[in-house]
Amino acid sequence: MRKTQIKLENVYKTYQMAEIKIEVLKGINLEVFEKDFLILLGPSGSGKSTLLHIMSCLDLASKGNIFLNNKNVINISEDALAEIRGKKIGFIFQNFNLISHLTALENVALPAIFQSTNKEQREKKARLLLQEVGLEHRLNHKPAKLSGGEKQRVAIARSLINDPEIIVADEPTGDVDSKTGQMIMEIFKKLNQSGKTIIVVTHDLDLINYGNRVIKIKDGILENV
Repeated sequence: MRKTQIKLENVYKTYQMAEIKIEVLKGINLEVFEKDFLILLGPSGSGKSTLLHIMSCLDLASKGNIFLNNKNVINISEDALAEIRGKKIGFIFQNFNLISHLTALENVALPAIFQSTNKEQREKKARLLLQEVGLEHRLNHKPAKLSGGEKQRVAIARSLINDPEIIVADEPTGDVDSKTGQMIMEIFKKLNQSGKTIIVVTHDLDLINYGNRVIKIKDGILENV
């Protein structure tokens, strides 16, 4: 029986906009298991990115319980959440979120600084990770000199620097062409085969064949759980 890594129980997310309350997530119940390749599919405005942020401890739920490796994280401190994110979860953003004045190598190595990894070790690992995603020839290039696909591969390498158990990606193929998108999904497939749990949020039906599970979200409610 596979271990449950993330479990959501009756999770709601509500935003207060002046006098109006906007319910984005409406009673989400979901389990993510070790070595899952989960595709979370939904249109714009469905709540899929909000759900991903809550699952990966980047945002807080308004109500409900969230368990990470059987530990309820709903009421823990921001510092504790940051520590969990740093060690357990690698996040890949649609718009890459690379730091413009840092090289590819420096961007990838950056999260390891917060885990007190010494410079020699983190740069060595960053080089290896960039090599694994086919960017060994771009180590010293800054983001402005990289294509969209190269930026996304730098972001993937960065997400792996602390060897997290779980990789989450928000629309990882949204800003690249279809050929590059396929290459990125193949990288995720290999990571999953190596033992990583992968969670990908997308609106692209072409990606669903990569997952071992596909869950649809519409108007803040899950289908096909």
